[in-house]
Amino acid sequence: MNIALIFAGGIGSRMSSQNLPKQFLEIHGKPLIVHTLQHFQDHPEIDGVAVAILPAWRAHFTKLVERYELTKVTWIVDGGSTGQESRHRAIRAVAAECPDDAVVLIHDGVRPLITAQLISDNIRTVTERGAAITCTKGNETIVSAAGDEIDDVLPRDFLYIAQAPQSLRLSTALEIYDRAVADGDDDSIDTATLLQRYGHKIFRVDGPRSNIKITTAEDYYICRAFFDVIERSQIGG
Repeated sequence: MNIALIFAGGIGSRMSSQNLPKQFLEIHGKPLIVHTLQHFQDHPEIDGVAVAILPAWRAHFTKLVERYELTKVTWIVDGGSTGQESRHRAIRAVAAECPDDAVVLIHDGVRPLITAQLISDNIRTVTERGAAITCTKGNETIVSAAGDEIDDVLPRDFLYIAQAPQSLRLSTALEIYDRAVADGDDDSIDTATLLQRYGHKIFRVDGPRSNIKITTAEDYYICRAFFDVIERSQIGG
């Protein structure tokens, strides 16, 4: 069993989108969250989808699920005060109904340019090797700086940028998130951080550079440009 776990509990404070959370901003006539979910809805290997959403926007989101016939959305849970808490709540909801060995693909609701191939690669990596983190190759020099002065210049040959999905067995997901809370951490950056902290092997899945997360207004316009290119190629094809 393969479950997509989508967290969309943020308010988008860096988006300057007034009162509309970023996951509901539209591109080509559809909210970002719908674009994201449709990739999992259409993928033959995905059996169900869990979504952690802002409590105040739950009713609105439920209407979108019905309108766009997102029939694989099986769990809708209230998001927490942090990304970690939102993911943890969704993991617990899935764990109450699914087997421990289910594959869980944890993905951002505002990362709508995921591909079917990337979903398949994540599932295959977890099944054959272990926890999988989607990555793209770093193409610029990375520096470390605690202040204004640069402390270190890192060789980029082996540096990658972690993205999403970040995928693992359901039992492992529940373990690391439960342990984080027990250790007093309720605001870890992502699943990869917890996997590393608690000693799990992690395997890289190469993803496209277009698989961006919409965090700022600039990200939104870049994403829209990618959608324009995709639409033109489909029309041209």
